Amino acid sequence: MRKVLIACEFSGRVRDAFKAKGHDAWSCDLLPTERPGKHIQGDVRTALMQQWDLMIAFPPCTHLCSSGARWWPEKQKDGRQQKAVDFVYMLLGQQIPFIAVENPIGKISTAIRKPDQIIQPWQFGHGDVFVVAEFAQVDSYGYCGW
Repeated sequence: MRKVLIACEFSGRVRDAFKAKGHDAWSCDLLPTERPGKHIQGDVRTALMQQWDLMIAFPPCTHLCSSGARWWPEKQKDGRQQKAVDFVYMLLGQQIPFIAVENPIGKISTAIRKPDQIIQPWQFGHGDVFVVAEFAQVDSYGYCGW
């Protein structure tokens, strides 16, 4: 059994999948969890003070994803994008044996490094538009894993 941190996740779905496999899984987000379970509500940096065997992180993509590239100059000028890049860099630099970070195609690829894997929704049966979190539809685009 591993101690698993699912960072930047409030739905509880990934946490619960690891729990179902017998792991001591915790989610952490600024928002409260949508499902009962082990959840740290607050800044993930506080949770990272504990010892973890595995972390999967879903940092906010608001200032990083290519779908918003037309706003990058403004976000670069006022520092929002660099702050988001620094947050991802902090997650990747943790002393945790196994780390995975997910984010759409975007700034991380040039600011930090190329992803280890890019997954296209169509590879899993999704068409041009698919449902995200049961309430929103978005155009299909690639998700990157570092």
